[in-house]
Amino acid sequence: MAGLRAWFGRGLDQDYVDSINSFWTVLLLAVCSVGSFAMRYITTPISCWCPAQFEQSQYSYTQESCFLKGLYYMKPMPNDYDEKIPLILFIQALAFKLPNIIWNSSKHLLTFNMEETVESLKSVQLTNAENSQVMFSDAARVFGSLLRRNRIILALLYLFVKLLSCVNLIAQFVFLTTYFRQYLAIRVGSYAGFDMDSIIKPLLVKDGYCNFLIHRMTTTYDYTVQCTLPITEIYEKIFTFLWYWIFLLAAITILNLVLWAGFLFLPFLRDGRIAAHVNAAKGTRPDEHSITRFISTFLGIDGVLVLSMISWNSSELVSAKLTQHMYQVFREKEEEFQNAREIYAGEPGGGAGATGTEAALPMIDLASGTPNMEKVPIL
Repeated sequence: MAGLRAWFGRGLDQDYVDSINSFWTVLLLAVCSVGSFAMRYITTPISCWCPAQFEQSQYSYTQESCFLKGLYYMKPMPNDYDEKIPLILFIQALAFKLPNIIWNSSKHLLTFNMEETVESLKSVQLTNAENSQVMFSDAARVFGSLLRRNRIILALLYLFVKLLSCVNLIAQFVFLTTYFRQYLAIRVGSYAGFDMDSIIKPLLVKDGYCNFLIHRMTTTYDYTVQCTLPITEIYEKIFTFLWYWIFLLAAITILNLVLWAGFLFLPFLRDGRIAAHVNAAKGTRPDEHSITRFISTFLGIDGVLVLSMISWNSSELVSAKLTQHMYQVFREKEEEFQNAREIYAGEPGGGAGATGTEAALPMIDLASGTPNMEKVPIL
């Protein structure tokens, strides 16, 4: 069940924009695909004006033959008209799911499973205060060790998946505009100097003519009838709704990508949130340089992403508590490393601490909690 939820449901390592793209839009397109296929059998897809002498059986044959064989007017209608529309909608649904499939397949190659992390921390809220503190403390130390291996790869993968979603939305918007909002495509093409009317082959046809043969004994009769396609009205409404849906979703997804990139890589956006979480426990605003070291040498960009996902999918309180415990672990490791440097320098009261400036420490020393033996020999 967990595997099915990871592939077809809303993941705990996604934000709401990801869920709209990879789950709700896929579900919408799947329903439209099945519905458009069912319309072929529920409604009367075609209506032809037949000769008065036609009997009911001949009339039914004309309807089915013209619908399956195709019509012609200014441009021919595709023969597989009733099959192509559901197939197009199904392919659109797969295109929306593809970035999520790449994310679910690639994230497991990394050592940090963000979805399991969020799921485990959601249960912490149900325990008592004492057990909660112990679990947060243990989680902070484990995460500090895991984040040592992943500094930025997970964040880059997440942004890449969001970029794929943006590319998919733009491509689908262009496709829908070209084939289902043709007057817009023709107008834009005229501005660019292209004769789009001669290039575009319409996928939706409302009326046309149909030629068919009827054999009676040794004589063959050639008939031409005029037909309309009431089912096209339904298809038009479906694709018109999808055009507006994808246009709005594309604007939201592109904005979401820009905001995530800015939050992860711009310090003035990223550091303020982390500082606010740490400040909630300390009661005083921590030193700005200390927060910068905490992010650059301990959390990394991946850690910021994980804490943000915990906030989105669990609660802001859980994210703040975990941040506070991780900051406490960071300060402990920093003090241990500072004491080791003072012992090595032979200046218990001096060294780096004498200047009042705390040096930025390598991630490998902080995360492991063990001084680098090449720098700090055993005395």
